[in-house]
Amino acid sequence: MNVFRPIIIVLILSSILLAVSSGDGKHSAAYLSAENKFQFIGENGRRPNPSTRPTVLAAPEWNAYLNEGGVKLPPGVSQVRITSQPAVVHGDAEVDFDRLTANRTRSNPLLVLFTGKHHVTVKAQAAAANGIATVRVDSVALDGVRVPNFLLEYLCKRYLSPKYGPAVGMNSTFRLHNRIDTAIVGTDQVTITQR
Repeated sequence: MNVFRPIIIVLILSSILLAVSSGDGKHSAAYLSAENKFQFIGENGRRPNPSTRPTVLAAPEWNAYLNEGGVKLPPGVSQVRITSQPAVVHGDAEVDFDRLTANRTRSNPLLVLFTGKHHVTVKAQAAAANGIATVRVDSVALDGVRVPNFLLEYLCKRYLSPKYGPAVGMNSTFRLHNRIDTAIVGTDQVTITQR
């Protein structure tokens, strides 16, 4: 189910914007920096008058956070790497679809396309303003071969939306937590402002 790649983009943005934290142990300096920034965002969001000073997260920080246990990735998803350009997010991951879909029925013949280990890439538009984030998946490729959008739409409606809600799919809109007002996606960074 290559459609899990769009959800990874949403999970990544959600974790960056919602400041989700988990896991312990030894981590890189980039992971610890991200964790400190997420902690600040959470604490600042609970204040009656939060600081409006922007918090900037850089690609090395969010990539360390994703790959060192800060975000619980679906089983079978590994080696996640996210880069960005203004308003555009690029994601790469290794996906073992057999592990990802373990213990699920595979009665749909389309799902035969999504077996084994593959390199998955995604390009998406991402922005957040007035406390609302939007993510629009432009393309998904499996081992360099673009997956048709009609197939992605079908898989989102059939498998993702029932499990994760209507905010997850090819076009996602969701409310931000911790009083996050804006998130501006730049070149390998996201600038978050709270109000």
